[in-house]
Amino acid sequence: MRVTTLAADGPGSLRRALLAKGPRLVVFEVGGVIDLAGLTLVVRNPHLTIAGQTAPDPGITLIRGGLIVETHDVVIQHLAVRPGDAGPAGKEWAPDAMGVRRGHDVIFEHCSATWAVDENLSTSGPGDVEDPSLTAHDITLKNCLIAEALSKSTHPKGEHSKGTLVHDGVRNVLIEGCLYAHNRERNPRVKGGASAVVRSSVMYNWGSACVGVGARGNQKMLAPAEVVLEGNVAIAGPDTRGRVFVKSVDPGGRVWLRDNAVIGADLTDERVVVVENVSNRVPSPERVLRSAGSRPARRDPIDARIVQSVIDRTGKIIDSQEEVGGYPVRAATTRALMIPKDRSAWLEKLSQEMTIGR
Repeated sequence: MRVTTLAADGPGSLRRALLAKGPRLVVFEVGGVIDLAGLTLVVRNPHLTIAGQTAPDPGITLIRGGLIVETHDVVIQHLAVRPGDAGPAGKEWAPDAMGVRRGHDVIFEHCSATWAVDENLSTSGPGDVEDPSLTAHDITLKNCLIAEALSKSTHPKGEHSKGTLVHDGVRNVLIEGCLYAHNRERNPRVKGGASAVVRSSVMYNWGSACVGVGARGNQKMLAPAEVVLEGNVAIAGPDTRGRVFVKSVDPGGRVWLRDNAVIGADLTDERVVVVENVSNRVPSPERVLRSAGSRPARRDPIDARIVQSVIDRTGKIIDSQEEVGGYPVRAATTRALMIPKDRSAWLEKLSQEMTIGR
């Protein structure tokens, strides 16, 4: 299916493509900003690939809304989602940028999730469950940029700058090659009954908690979270107050630590159950800084600024997108697409152009 307009709805829109049924590949013949005007996109029909790498420069950015998956067998590539605080007047406004609710077998690859009021990029479902069939499971976040979740914004609970929540009982989550920057907490947080592998990622300038683990669900104590942390680089920044890489947010939480580098902070607090701690090499943040985000070979000014802040050890946790230039304003671009029979090789080639340049 071809997206041919930046309109939030109507013929040729991304929303119409997501509402369609049956196996489908969504490609873009237009680039620019889609203003969702407070209405988050929800994917409910399975067997979907959203190929943002097919869009002409500057790519596709969604603002004033999010993108949530509530089904299975979905791949989302090379999109930027930036909800911000300008929700619909008179209504509660606490969107995630991207995420999965009760879905499974979902991949977010080379996406940029920033300026969420709730979480930037999360996996969730009902509270206090330990059966993965009842909630999200088998989720991959790969080479994503997850940054600048809004702190003192419009969330009904007040302060809420959060990166990624792996919710109660969510199993088999892989977070690989991602960049977390300027999120106060949840970089990521893995709750009771959940399991995750976090590897080859970079966490910078968290506030009170970098990686959080525990055993608590919404109301009940569940099985301890189990998390493998391998080859990550955690760098304390100007806003970092909780100076540990892994924090026990509540009692419980079992971690396996392999070849992580922690700069300006301790490895864990005393309540974390460390099953294994092996250090045979010192990882570098360079690969993540080169490859994370929606179009790393030709980054937009927002992603470029965030990556540079990690390099320079600058930047801050923000309350509004207006502190860092506001929503992007970009002219629409168009191009006709000729889709070859070998779609997988074609998409991979386009993805490589977004990642390492032509």
